[in-house]
Amino acid sequence: MKTLKIIIISLIALNMANCANSSGDKKSNEKTIEVIEIKQPELSLYDRLGGAEGISSIVDDIIATHMTNPVISAKFSRLKNNPEHLKVFQQNVKDFLGAGTGGPEKYIGKDMLEAHKGLKTTPTEFLSTIDDIMNVLSQHKIDDQSKKDMLYIVYSFKNQIIGN
Repeated sequence: MKTLKIIIISLIALNMANCANSSGDKKSNEKTIEVIEIKQPELSLYDRLGGAEGISSIVDDIIATHMTNPVISAKFSRLKNNPEHLKVFQQNVKDFLGAGTGGPEKYIGKDMLEAHKGLKTTPTEFLSTIDDIMNVLSQHKIDDQSKKDMLYIVYSFKNQIIGN
């Protein structure tokens, strides 16, 4: 829409300039039109994930998937039996992901190292977690670049999660 407005304004200005020039310069009847393309700013990962609503839905599905994944479900057993703790955990993950992808959320929970302390996550469990996340993103029809960006973010925490 903005590009169309700029083209229309450019055409009007060009036409007015040609009208002004045509009274003094009868030699040139050629009209030149300059089209200016303005690129829209790239959306943040937060926006590409659907903002607060999209992230909330994605996080809910990721946690539900983790809870049924036989490789890592034992790590989530204490959440299954405590709905209040599950709700706090879900909100923390939503705030963490929202803040970390460019959203307005404020994360006030534990850092990644402290949050995974004592879980002794294995490399296999870590990869299984990533598989769950990527599958949920695909189910939500998240584009490939956004999935790569998410993979980069999750993988950047690998050393704070595995073996801790």
